[in-house]
This record gives sequence, structure tokens and C-alpha cells, in this order.
Amino acid sequence: MLKRYIVLAFRNLRRQRLFTFINIAGLAISMAVCLMVLVSLHETFSYDNFHPHAGRIFRVTTKVETTDGRKYHMASTPLPLGEAINAGYKDVEQVTSVYSALIDDAAANGKEIPVRAAFTNEAFFRIFGFKLKWGNANTIFADPNSIVVSDNLAQRYFGAGNPVGKVIRFSKYGNYTISGVLETPPSHSHLDFDAYASLAAVPVLEQSKALPQMLQSWDQVQGAYTYVLMKEGKGSKAINDLLAVESHRYDIMKKEKRGSLSFASQPLNKITPSQELYDDITSSPPWGKVLTEALVALGLLICACFNYINLTIVRSLQRAKEVGIQKVNGAQRWQIFLQFIIESVILCFLSFILAITMLSIARPDLRIWNAEILLLFLVFSFVTGVVAGIIPAWSLSSFQPVKVLKNMVDIKLFGGIGLRKTLIVIQFTLSIASIFFLITVARQFSYKAVVDMGFARKDILDVPLEKTNYELIKQRMLGLKDVEACTATSGVLGMPRETRFCRIRTRENKEGIEFGYYATDNDFIKTMHLTLVAGTNFPAANTDQERYIVINERAAGALGNKTPGEAIGQNVWLNDSTQVSIVGVLKNFNYQPIEVDIRPMALRFLPQEFTKLQLKMAKGDKPAQVAAVQDIWQSFNPGKEWKAEWMDESLAARNGREVVSMLSFLVFICTLIAALGLLGIVSYTSFIRRKEISVRKVLGADVISLLVLLSQNYLKLIFIAALIAMPIGILGSSFFLRIFAYRVSLGILPMALGFLGLFVLALITILSQTWATVQVNPAKNLRND
Repeated sequence: MLKRYIVLAFRNLRRQRLFTFINIAGLAISMAVCLMVLVSLHETFSYDNFHPHAGRIFRVTTKVETTDGRKYHMASTPLPLGEAINAGYKDVEQVTSVYSALIDDAAANGKEIPVRAAFTNEAFFRIFGFKLKWGNANTIFADPNSIVVSDNLAQRYFGAGNPVGKVIRFSKYGNYTISGVLETPPSHSHLDFDAYASLAAVPVLEQSKALPQMLQSWDQVQGAYTYVLMKEGKGSKAINDLLAVESHRYDIMKKEKRGSLSFASQPLNKITPSQELYDDITSSPPWGKVLTEALVALGLLICACFNYINLTIVRSLQRAKEVGIQKVNGAQRWQIFLQFIIESVILCFLSFILAITMLSIARPDLRIWNAEILLLFLVFSFVTGVVAGIIPAWSLSSFQPVKVLKNMVDIKLFGGIGLRKTLIVIQFTLSIASIFFLITVARQFSYKAVVDMGFARKDILDVPLEKTNYELIKQRMLGLKDVEACTATSGVLGMPRETRFCRIRTRENKEGIEFGYYATDNDFIKTMHLTLVAGTNFPAANTDQERYIVINERAAGALGNKTPGEAIGQNVWLNDSTQVSIVGVLKNFNYQPIEVDIRPMALRFLPQEFTKLQLKMAKGDKPAQVAAVQDIWQSFNPGKEWKAEWMDESLAARNGREVVSMLSFLVFICTLIAALGLLGIVSYTSFIRRKEISVRKVLGADVISLLVLLSQNYLKLIFIAALIAMPIGILGSSFFLRIFAYRVSLGILPMALGFLGLFVLALITILSQTWATVQVNPAKNLRND
């Protein structure tokens, strides 16, 4: 029986070539996108799945509320928390701290490479499932200056040999002896440091001022991460109870009305996908991106399934007669249902083969050729086939032989609404709503690319400072004829994550206010074309000791000043330790991306935090200018990799081009699938109405009236879809625009133009079939009647 069903399925698919092509093409395109999303989701949900005690591992997080009501959920904790938990609670089996401070250029075997490393202890390897390729796990950190490196880093330095015993020298943190090499883990981990050094090295580094005082500091929350392995049978409740006890350390903050701080637990399997905690170290995609990808892929697949359902329904006259004959010959309903399901599954497997072929050509880098992924794909294809075939199979198998052998039986939904019309409306509603959303996204990112953020960004060359004396290299750069100005800074304005933060308080305001800041020299204001509204710049003869700051207008108001001029000369304290005087107030500008409102900020003179030189170049030959700057830079940094960037290009790379391109591609596919479905339905409807059209032509109907007759119902459905899609598109666009503090208006006119474009596409699709029908000679259709 199964063989017979398969033969019948291929026979029907071959007989209806146009509908088979439309179905396979639509399903294959949507399945290709879905398969890409499945690969991405498979990788995302495979993070940290190789740890043997994963169900008992928790990361401790910190919840902070400031005095002005702002709340922060941080992935990091104070560094001494790990030791406190390890010493005081019987339900805890192991505790480890990961202190991500060992980030520096490191040299070994004649090579210098940027290394992202962290300090930890032996418990790290007992809690997690990382395996050693070389080295002894029992003595891995016997020496305080021991370090365990990843296999990738070891090969970059030493090739394929065993590097245990070799020395790596960090420019800021001294020498470390390799005591072990980690095997490449079987899947991704949110802990993806290049190396792990012994936490026992930190006290010496703190004494030498190479690291800040963190080991005994309960006030510093950033940079350290605490992981707890609970004993068997002790889970979330036990760890939350002990964290509630530890949180009492900060009760004094509430009493003194300085905000609040408490600890919370996060199970290891909840770290990825990322919950976008502050100061997180995971590189996994956030939940929002994961859900968006899944919903978009599901939407495309639903559109393709609608095509299959719709095209099957419009062919129901021929299939209904087939069903009627089968039932007259004794076929049971379940047999007919199974036949249609098998046809649907076969069509999905053919689409799956085409989708895999397209992916292999378009994305050869995609890791799809492994047994687990392919099995997932096959199951996905089978489920898609069953889901797509259920409605047609159930409906067609329910036809009564007497009725279907006499006339067409249409399939109705609630209130007698045709299923075909409903599916067309749903498909075009999705297409129109997605077009509205795409237009809003494109307009917002275009606005982001050109908006005046209040500082210069054209012809600014960003050059890494490395460990060079900034004054010496700056003077050399200023000697170039095309360099109009030069400044040293800790970050690039307008770039996310490059703003640093500190707490500033006045004598009256003991609680203080969180400020963003950039470490700069006294040429920063001139180079960036910032505007002073009161006071002056840093003194030209500044010293290494920080004595002055320049703030923005928002900061002047936050410090209690009614006008910018009142802030000049005011003494403030930075992080409760450094007293400085305000010498200037800048006009407000967007020092962070436009997603964020302008907040209090300061410019500070901190040469030890300078990481970049920013050069204002004259108009001219950019490649020649870069080459001249590179020659000077490499004379200060021989053998180092050159990584200069133009500031406007760096900011432009953050204007969402990739998001718009990806969204445009998905909207195009969604619209293409809807158009293919409409093409098939109109083609079939025109075919079954060919005799009616011929009779009307014989009776004198003109071409225009016939085109209107065949097209009007479909155009009405598209207008209905537009009416439904408009509030959906506006609502989705409004939610998107809320991400940005500075944004465009919704723009009804651009949305109307988007709908007009889709309407023209639908009209062309409809007329391509109806025109051919009305042009046929009536005698050809009526010769046998």
C-alpha cells in the first residue's frame, strides 16, 4: 500500500508541474532560511553542554539599584565573594572565581600576541568539564605564576609540540610558566578565555600596583565572576538562601539611602542564550536575537505551508472527483488521508533536497554536514510535511462521493469564509506588515548614519596607541603636513562600550552620581570640534596628577548648578578618592550611540588610560596619508600589527546595514512566497473559469471588464490584508523605535509607498495569468460544448 501511495504521489506531482514547482520553490526557499536558523539555534543551545555537573553549577550575579532609581543586573560580583561562600556554607561542594584582568599583549617564542586571559584557582577544573591535553590536573597551579593555555593559543605560539614548561611574558603582568594545555572543548562555552592563570599571583600584582585592589574589596563589582557547584540534592533554594545571607553585607547602603546591592543565582544552562546582563563575558547571542530568528523562520515556513494548502485546495475539484471514485470503490477515509499526507511529506523532502543544495552553494561555511544536524533537518522536513498536509488531507478525505461527483465542494471556515481567501489574506498580511517594519528600520538606521551627534567624525583617523609614550608619538604625528590636529583618548565617541564610568559627588551630595567619562588630553576638544559653553579647556601644562575635569551641560545640572557658569571652579570628588576642580562645561553631544539619551559625562586627564590617538587629517589622498602615519607608528611599534581605522567608517559600520540587509532578504522571501502562491491560485482559477470567460466574450464583454472580473476578488483580499497589516506593522515599528532615544517618526507616507509597491507586484502577478486567459479564442474553449 505504501509503495502505491508513493507512486500515486509522484504521478500527481508530475502531472501538475506548475503547482509542483511553485510548492517546491516556496518551501525550499523558506526551508533554506529555517535550516540556517536551526544551525544557529543548535550552536546557541549547545553552549556548556559538556560539563559533567551542569545541573548543579550556578553563577552568582549582582543586582544594583542606584539612588536615582536605575537598576542594573550584573553578571559579575565582588572578587572576595567566592572565598566567603567557600568558607561558610556546608551545602557548597566547590567554589571558583574567574577574574578577567589578565588582558594584555604576551610574548613567547619570538611572537607577541594579544591574549585575553583570566585568573582562577584549581576548583575551576573540578567544577567545569574542561580537559587537559597536556599537564597534570593535580599540580596545575602549584606555582603562583602558572598558566594554563588553550590549545589554539599554544599552537599559535609553539606549533603542535608540547609547550608545558615554556614561559609567556605579559608586558604589564610579568612572566608565567605554562603548566597545562586545554583540549578544545566539544562545544562552545561562555568561558572562552585564551588562558587561565593562578589566582595566587594576584596579591603580588596588587602590591606592585599592576592591578587595582580587588581581592579584599566588596565595593568593586565589575570584572570578577563567581561560580558555585552545589552538593547533590542541593539546588536553587539552597544557593539562594546563602546568597540572601551574603547580601546582608550591604544593608548599610539601604540604611544610608545609597541605593541597594544584592546577589542572585543563575543556573549554568540559563547563561546562554545571553540575558544581556551588564559586564557579561558570554559571546552567545541574546534571547531577543534567538527569538527573532526563530519567529522569522517560522513565519516564512508558515507562508510556504499556506502556499501548499492553498494550491491543494484550488485543485480540490479534480482531487475531489478522485476522492469520490476512491470512496465508491471502497476506500476508507484514513487511507485517503494517509495518501495526501504522504504526498505532502514527499514534496517536503524534495524541497529539503533543494534547500540543502542551495545552502551548500550559497553558504559553504555553514556546518550542516554532521549526523546530528542532518537528522534534525530530516525530522524537521517530515514534521513540516505532516503539518502542511493535515488541512488538505482532512478536508479532501471528508468529501462525500455523491456531492463531489456532481459539483465542486468548497472548503469553508467560520461564517462560510473560504479557506483559500483566508490563507491569501494571512500571507499578504505578513508580507505587508513586514514591509512596513522594514521601512521603519531602514529609515531609522539611515537617520543614525547621518545624524549630527555633536562632534567631528569626518577625516578622523583612529590609531592604536599601544604602550607608546603618547606625547612623543603625538609630536611626530603633528609633524606630518596632512595632520591638522592630534589627541590621545581612551575611546572613540559614539561607539558602544567605549565609555568608561565613575562616580562623582559634591560636598552637598554625599551619594554621588554615576558619570560616563573619557580620558583625554587638552587637544581633544579642538580635534573633536566640541563647543565650550562656559570655562576653559584643560591647562596646557597639565601634570600626571589629575586635578581638573571638563563636564557637559547635563552633568552641570545634575551637580545642582542652575547655569553652566555656576559649575566653573566647583570642587568634586571622583570615586570618593580624588578631588578635582571643574574648569569647563561642554555643550551636550551624543558621546554614546543614539540609542541612549545624553547623560552626565566628563573629560578626565588620565594618561595611563589612553589607548588611541585620533588624528584630524586634511582633505587629500587618504591611502597616502595612512601610509605616512603607519611609517611613524611602526617606528614606535616595530613588528606590531597595524590596525588604524577611519572614525566615520567605524561609526557607519554600526548603522545597522547588516540588520537592514538581512531583514530585506527575509521580507523579499516572504513576499516572493506570497506572490508565488498568488500566481498559482490565479493561474488555476483562470483555467477553471476559461469557459465562462469565453461565453462572456461571445456575448460582447470587452477585455478590460473581463480583467476586472477575474482580478477584483484578489485585489479586494490584498486591500483587506493591508487594513489588517497596518496596525500590526505600526505596533511592531513603534516597539522597535523605542530602542532609540533619538528616532524618526513612524512615517505613514513611506509605508503607503511600500504598500503601493506590493500592490503593483500583486497586480502584475494577477494580470500575467488573467491576460492570457481573456486573450484565448472562445472557439477553442467552446468547440466541444
